Amino acid sequence: MYKKLSDAKLKMGENMEIGMVLAPDAEYADRILDFLTHKGEYWLRHVGKALNGEISELETRFYIGKLGDRVIGNIMTVEYNRTGILGHVFTHPEHRRKHVCSLIMAQQMEDFKKRGGGILLLGTGYNSPPYWIYHSFGFKSVLENSGFMRFSTEPDFEARHFSPGKVKVVDVEWKHWPVMNILVSVPGAEILRSVFFNLYGIGNFEGSFLGFIRSLEENKQKKAKLLESESGAVVGWITLEQDRRWTNRTYLMDIFLHTSFVSNYRKLLNALELPEGKIQCYVDAGSPREKIEALQLAGFEREAVLKNQFAWGDKWVDVFIYSKFNG
Repeated sequence: MYKKLSDAKLKMGENMEIGMVLAPDAEYADRILDFLTHKGEYWLRHVGKALNGEISELETRFYIGKLGDRVIGNIMTVEYNRTGILGHVFTHPEHRRKHVCSLIMAQQMEDFKKRGGGILLLGTGYNSPPYWIYHSFGFKSVLENSGFMRFSTEPDFEARHFSPGKVKVVDVEWKHWPVMNILVSVPGAEILRSVFFNLYGIGNFEGSFLGFIRSLEENKQKKAKLLESESGAVVGWITLEQDRRWTNRTYLMDIFLHTSFVSNYRKLLNALELPEGKIQCYVDAGSPREKIEALQLAGFEREAVLKNQFAWGDKWVDVFIYSKFNG
């Protein structure tokens, strides 16, 4: 569905129409895919699925600028539960330095606020020209000197988003893309959040999610569950897959929870059926007691301590290996 938002005059005098395409949309699918073809198949897989109606619940919007029927600029947002990711910001090379991006973004940000959006996350180069464009619209670095940025319409959005409450275990779906990203964007006691995803401390999960959900769709041996709160927040995950450094019966398990939900480690761990073979879980020394207890109650034993396994800031961190053998 296409909705016109405004008309704008470019720096060189052209009249640009700004509109929003809410996926699915057969009329604009080919035009948007052609305009973003430089992104490559890894990113365009989502764009195509969204425009073709293959993704439910995750809201995908394309804010576009047009000269006549020709698309010359785009900003995409993906949203669920008032949480979003902003990306695919692109201006056709022929029309750069005409304020195309800023004009489209002004309409996109206004629309996000009017619809009751809560938070947007994005990734860009720190101190780059795009960084300062986003900064002018209220985005701030999540970490000092970082191009991982956030914008919130409410100063306490994260606190309320992760407010303690009832939880349930769910399968991974496309709608979880932005809410998984906000989970890894907040601080916590655990530095080592995922060995498989190479997540240490606060990070940006935008790109990693695309590979994650594709592997779940195409590789039935990979397993994953999420813990979802009654507010719709993803507050934790557990993943299991073959550890390809070894034989085909050695598995790597990652499990991580938001600090407000650590009492649910056992619930999440018990939700995943473990295969026959050896399952290993790497846990940093700062992990909460509840995580260790849940692993031990599930039959995992500490088999090794990796002293000073990785550097974090000005300190070195120990890592424990907890293992279970299913014969």
